[in-house]
Amino acid sequence: MNTNWWRNKQQMDKTQRAFIGLPVEGRYFLSGPPGSGKTNLLLLRAEVTIGGGDRDILFITYTRSLADFIRSGATSRGLIEEHQIKTFHSWAFEHVLNHLGERIILKEADFDEDARNQILQQILEANSRRQSERMYSAIFVDEAQDLRVEELKALLELSDNVCVCGDDRQGIYQRDGIQISEVSNLESYVLDKHFRMGQAIAKVADRLMPPAPGGVKLEDTCNYDQSIFGEPSADLNECASRDEQFNLMLEKIRIQLDAFRDEPLGIFCPRQEDRNELRERFDATDIGDLVSVHGVDETATFVSQKPIHILTLHGCKGTEFRCVHIYGAEGLRKFPLNRTTLSYTGITRAKTSLNVYRTGKTSTKLENAFAKKQMFSLDNLLPDEE
Repeated sequence: MNTNWWRNKQQMDKTQRAFIGLPVEGRYFLSGPPGSGKTNLLLLRAEVTIGGGDRDILFITYTRSLADFIRSGATSRGLIEEHQIKTFHSWAFEHVLNHLGERIILKEADFDEDARNQILQQILEANSRRQSERMYSAIFVDEAQDLRVEELKALLELSDNVCVCGDDRQGIYQRDGIQISEVSNLESYVLDKHFRMGQAIAKVADRLMPPAPGGVKLEDTCNYDQSIFGEPSADLNECASRDEQFNLMLEKIRIQLDAFRDEPLGIFCPRQEDRNELRERFDATDIGDLVSVHGVDETATFVSQKPIHILTLHGCKGTEFRCVHIYGAEGLRKFPLNRTTLSYTGITRAKTSLNVYRTGKTSTKLENAFAKKQMFSLDNLLPDEE
């Protein structure tokens, strides 16, 4: 059974249920570590709002992959319509077009800072021309750390009722959206436990990115139930070639498809071109039709029944999988800034099994995260006198 989305109250702890029980009328900020249930809670609050009679809601996140992932959870109860879940980019395009009659045209898929500044001004101008002061019954924003405070302020002024969630340790774009709780005086709620990652995976994440001063380790706040989901594992696999990487990954995936029926598996890549490579490699196997390559396959979606999903490390934000494979991790060695945060985000998507594959060196911090403690002394470096 797919356990990405809660199906009964028993899957929630006391703090999570209390957050859902807060009045719909309010302005809230929810924070917590990876796997603490932030996206699940945000989706449930949106559904409670709609169920209570306020249907005109807007649900915003940053990436197309995450928007699609959230739609896969929203379809089960049928309260939220797919068009109500948007990326910030797509909402901005639509908002500006509706109120200014202008189309935002970009040469690149993402906003660079100059383009973001220009589009923010268009959003503010569109806001000034809107016919209704409050355009939505409520607004919900996931992954706030990927946006800028000024962008969030422009968005949140369109409703009296807002709920925003985020985690500054998962911000890979160096933006200040996490400060929106202070700037806009949102009522803050903190989740201090996580339920996704097994202990072995949490330990790797902690070694990769140790907690901030005064913070707590993921390993110490882990509530993974080994009796239900099995013993967790986390391994860095050193391979002689990309062929060996793929063959080893394929061997493990075949076992996982049988062991975790109806649970999605994730494969993450450092570079966009890695996805094309994997599409070709899987097409040459007998399980190619079980694979969705997001950003490559036109029909790739989390709503489909295909159990294997291939994404970039950027695109995996906010998702979760029973088993995660990070392919071609050597690509992180000469990666631009934020490779540690990017690796942390990918690692913390895994629940029970994490496998990273590399040919040659990868980033030093990633190698350190998987390194096994062992006895090592002068005797290992220098021989005794003969």
